[in-house]
Amino acid sequence: MGKLNETTQVNTIGSEFVLLTDSNGLPVRISKNNLAEAIRNVMSEATTEKNGLKPANEVRMEKRLSASNSLIIFEPEVSTNPKSTSLLISVAASGGGVMSHYLMSINRASESLKRPTIVLNRIGGSSSSNVPKFKLWADENTGAFKVILERIQYTVGVYAKILNTFQSSSDGISFTAANQDEVDAATYIDVT
Repeated sequence: MGKLNETTQVNTIGSEFVLLTDSNGLPVRISKNNLAEAIRNVMSEATTEKNGLKPANEVRMEKRLSASNSLIIFEPEVSTNPKSTSLLISVAASGGGVMSHYLMSINRASESLKRPTIVLNRIGGSSSSNVPKFKLWADENTGAFKVILERIQYTVGVYAKILNTFQSSSDGISFTAANQDEVDAATYIDVT
């Protein structure tokens, strides 16, 4: 067999099997599906900091969400009753336009069922009236609460990350559509 740099290079695999050479130089056939799985098993998983099967910057963008309705930005499990959490949030009109960045601190005494105290700071970007507004929905009977990003005029693109929390979780946030009754009942959070 020739040297590796003398072999024919292919950009696509047209057949069902790929011909490889084992450590003894003997030919080995492997199906395309098994080859992909073998590569997946030895390659590291992509994270927001390091490349893997895809570039790290694509993993970051997967966590960004565009939505045409109000979104729940943060909703802790009632059983964990967080004492404090901080979020970093970036909001923009989907497809471009006004971009704003916020730091949100959520604080509540241990075992309290009262509404948490929320401090919302705009740390950069626009402060125009077209920027979506944050609202707090809370049920003081159960201790449940939700931080909601209210949709104003346009489809919103949002990315949020948990910076610090006392509850067990990852740094990612799964956005869900907000119930319109809860959006209507929620109160606005002042921006400082």
